[in-house]
Amino acid sequence: MDQMSRKEAVTSLHRARIMTAAEKLFSEKGYAQTTIDDISKASEYSRRTIYAYYESKEDILHHIIEKGLRSLKTDIENAVNDNAGFVDACRAVCRAKSRYRQEYPHSLETLKRSGAAEIEQVAASDTVKNILCLGTEINEILETLIVRGQKSGEVRKEVVPVLTVYVLSTSIDSLLALAETKGKFICAQNGMTEEEFLDYGFRQIINSILEVRI
Repeated sequence: MDQMSRKEAVTSLHRARIMTAAEKLFSEKGYAQTTIDDISKASEYSRRTIYAYYESKEDILHHIIEKGLRSLKTDIENAVNDNAGFVDACRAVCRAKSRYRQEYPHSLETLKRSGAAEIEQVAASDTVKNILCLGTEINEILETLIVRGQKSGEVRKEVVPVLTVYVLSTSIDSLLALAETKGKFICAQNGMTEEEFLDYGFRQIINSILEVRI
């Protein structure tokens, strides 16, 4: 490993440790209640060192969001590429979204609270640009999946792929949120498991665009 590569590896390690500490604090205390001093104490780095790697608390947050979206994009790509059938691919996409909610809860909450329009108003740092690009790339992957489903005859021809991506994504996210907040009550009331409830919800959503209902 040459000197530059070693330096980059050390920098990456320090940045990751700071971000991990911040991510934990944001989840436990909330973003607004967490201070740089809190992150300094939790990460065991001085304030000066933290500012050497990140411009601000907001910059750390943007890196957390980027990290979560990169993971989600990879999972969705795998879901689409590893499943030839449209319905199976969509089920895998749902599982990817569920993992994202569990593993990156603060990233998801921040995106919902801020929205791309507000993020765009932030000084256009490379990280913010990456966040916006990742969101677009994820939608493009899902749009490709819709088009593939139309070509295979599984998805209705009159469906508009780009619009359908927004509708399906929002519907799936809402279903997962409902399962998290009221899932136990709904399942107990209807004598089903959470998996059965999610599958029921998934079928209701996906049937809206399928040629043949499942």
